Amino acid sequence: MKRTTLILNEKCMEKVEELARVENRQISEIVNDLLLEGLMRREQHTAKKEFSLPSFPMGKPRVDLADRDALGSVMES
Repeated sequence: MKRTTLILNEKCMEKVEELARVENRQISEIVNDLLLEGLMRREQHTAKKEFSLPSFPMGKPRVDLADRDALGSVMES
């Protein structure tokens, strides 16, 4: 197990200490569990995100894209 120093704001530390007191556990255990839970939730959240672009009906084409001359005349006007 590694040791490290975390700098937590007072409100966060108060909540962690209160949780440790209520559950009769060490602060390290509480922080480890909360970090792991948050990391797992973040992994699940990013894994579920699927990128997709919206599609819209554009109606019937006004020009045959295979007809070069017709396409050119439409683009010029």
